[in-house]
Amino acid sequence: MKLRAAEPSQGLRTLALTDGMVVLVVSGVVLAVGWGLDVAEFRGPLPGFPTMKPNAALGLIGLGGSLVLGQLRPMRGFPIGPAAALSAVLPVAIGAATLVEYLFGWNSPLDQLLFADPEASQVSFPGRPAPVTALSLLLLGLSLLNFHGRRWHHIATACSLSALLLVCGVFNGYLLARSNPMVLARFGSVAPHTAAAFFLIAIGAMAARPDAWPASTVFAQGVGGVVCRWLLPPAVLAPPALGWLLSDAAMTGRHDTAVNWALYSVFSSAGSVALILLLASRIELLDSERAAATALSRHDPLTGLANRRAFDDFLFQAFARAQRYGRRLSLLTIDVDYFKKYNDAFGHPAGDEVLKIIARTFTDAARESDLVARTGGEEFAIVLPETDVPGARALGERIRAEIASLSQFRRPITVSVGVAMLSRTTPTVSALVKEGDTALYCAKKAGRNCVKGGENGPSNSIA
Repeated sequence: MKLRAAEPSQGLRTLALTDGMVVLVVSGVVLAVGWGLDVAEFRGPLPGFPTMKPNAALGLIGLGGSLVLGQLRPMRGFPIGPAAALSAVLPVAIGAATLVEYLFGWNSPLDQLLFADPEASQVSFPGRPAPVTALSLLLLGLSLLNFHGRRWHHIATACSLSALLLVCGVFNGYLLARSNPMVLARFGSVAPHTAAAFFLIAIGAMAARPDAWPASTVFAQGVGGVVCRWLLPPAVLAPPALGWLLSDAAMTGRHDTAVNWALYSVFSSAGSVALILLLASRIELLDSERAAATALSRHDPLTGLANRRAFDDFLFQAFARAQRYGRRLSLLTIDVDYFKKYNDAFGHPAGDEVLKIIARTFTDAARESDLVARTGGEEFAIVLPETDVPGARALGERIRAEIASLSQFRRPITVSVGVAMLSRTTPTVSALVKEGDTALYCAKKAGRNCVKGGENGPSNSIA
């Protein structure tokens, strides 16, 4: 079962909303200022890099609008869901139409429908977004259509991840090819701010569905979530960073390709080993914390004894085993006499100290195969596998005598002990516990500081 926290959901939706608003603002400024007012610096902020085309900016406005609308609360009189879907249709239409143009070699007026491209003499299809841009618009538009159904959620996630891979390929091209336009063209001729906008939309589209994969896996509280959060950042960032360091002799000062590839291999292996070791230590720490939490959940924090939950589990297993194999099983039910009066007279800290000392006494008297548990405020129980009535009564009497002889209390403390044993007429665990409680009641009725139960011997025992 996968455990998830409630916090990441709202945080991821906020991330999606922020990404959508940033893309809306950037693409709107490019369309209005870069193309409407003919300011070249807004169309392409980096010299030597491609520019954001008008249709690409218009498609990004649709993507950003769809992402923002999808995170808003429903408003009376305004159909947010249909508006978000309609906004996502725009980039789908632009991307699909552009890809059809490339596929069939058409040069339609669609490319310069909004604005004329000043670079018309330098390119074959002026104003047309690059194929990678068109494909990213199509994929991200499909991922934001938000149709219902589990199958469509898988398709939407696949579209977001595919677009993210395309964008990562473009970023790697920027990183490794530097500012060489001829080399950059091989990576898709996508403008830097266009690629950044696609990256934000792809991340936002996945963040908008926090309960779906992969967001649900990345932010899961289990080991899977830890692995993702530790491995994904270096897995995404390390290879391109290392490739940049080694490309064009940036680090080695040499242009020997074989040497650079050898160094890339060595550094990649070393990084992978270090990451695996770091992750293994982290998982080991989580396992130890989980084991400690499990142990705490089954032990009484004051006395360190097993708590009621652990007692019930142990007794159930011991009962089933004894019944199945015809073995002996006894139970001591113990109560501290007049404990409330002691608490009232000397305070709860003094009462807690009494319980801790008594618990140590019980533990010292019991065997390793026995279970000593605190089942209530001043109530204790000892499960005794492979023990008959005489053995249980002997242990109960020894415990009673040792407690009565302790001198570190402010006034004498005694305990009452009830003895119960599994017999052929004991139908359930509850019946055995009830028998012990009845014996304990008899001990209290007899004046306390005594052991009752099993006086007639083990004639009816299983073994």
